[in-house]
Amino acid sequence: GLKLKFPKAPRVYMLDADKTYKLFQLLNREFTFDVDLSTLPCGMNAALYFVEMSKDGDKGALNPAGSEYGTGYCDAQCPHMKFIQGKANSEDWKKHSAKTPDGKKVMVGPEGRYGICCAEMDILEANREAGAYTAHPCQYEKTHVCEGKEDCGDKDEGYVGACDKDGCGFNPYRMGDKNFWGVGPDYAVDTSKPMTVVTQFITSDNTDTGDLVEIRRFYVQDGKVIKNSKADLLQGGGDSITDGLCDQAFETFNATGKHSDGDPKPQNGFKKLGGLKSMGEALGRGMALAMSIWDDDFGRMLWLDGEKGKWDEDEKDVGVQRGPCPFDYGDDKDMQAYGEKHGDIEVTFSNIKYGEIGSTY
Repeated sequence: GLKLKFPKAPRVYMLDADKTYKLFQLLNREFTFDVDLSTLPCGMNAALYFVEMSKDGDKGALNPAGSEYGTGYCDAQCPHMKFIQGKANSEDWKKHSAKTPDGKKVMVGPEGRYGICCAEMDILEANREAGAYTAHPCQYEKTHVCEGKEDCGDKDEGYVGACDKDGCGFNPYRMGDKNFWGVGPDYAVDTSKPMTVVTQFITSDNTDTGDLVEIRRFYVQDGKVIKNSKADLLQGGGDSITDGLCDQAFETFNATGKHSDGDPKPQNGFKKLGGLKSMGEALGRGMALAMSIWDDDFGRMLWLDGEKGKWDEDEKDVGVQRGPCPFDYGDDKDMQAYGEKHGDIEVTFSNIKYGEIGSTY
């Protein structure tokens, strides 16, 4: 297995035999792995996900390193990397303002003019208290160099951008089941123990070339298959990611009255950028596997596990609660203090498999 220990663990990618990134084509397939999240508190994120990076890591005359050295990263957040496609991203290198969960505008960065965007499929982002899987489609095939707020996206100013930064995800706690994921035997999935995570990519005609129409999830623990929780807070229900569930979640969680005065009207970026069909096209082309463990000093990972994501949200409003974690907890100092008191914060990924539906568990 692969053990990643906070805070020093790097992001890790899977390589093929020729030392280029292994590209997984997962339409009409399932992907399975084991994970141990037992030491990850509120505010931490153990992530296993796919991004549509170039197979050689943008290796070329300006970048002789390539995939063997972990270059060429991109994701749906359009990160402003220091090097993009072999070129230094040094123009307009400066800080910019961003709004914290507490409603304050602060200067963050610095970062360069350009971002690097690509489709992202988050198979698992989780800690002991909450977990989610999320599809992030993009407007462009493979990688796209973005420039400016309209292209790179800026939610605070109402720009979706080239990729759906929010994505359409399934978090059992947010969907209404507070007893599905947590520490101890009272939860359907006991995060104090290792678990097997199974994700199935179902196509319209059950072939490798059909349109992606559903992303199913279930777990195996102590020899028992555990179905995903149901989306009880959504009118149409459901227990997997479909375009219908995504539309219903957007409408339900973005109903009038849940946004600060002056905030731009929410946009359904998932639908605008092609939904599951677009996500499936990226999965069909092939995506690289990445694994990491990280915290979020700026946003405190509240979007994943928080009792609310912004200071003026009401926890009683549908979809506001992502998990049971306190709003004021989760910055880097909290994580460092937790590690000093309780010991190592680490995640172990192991037994990675993929194959035909029903073949890997």
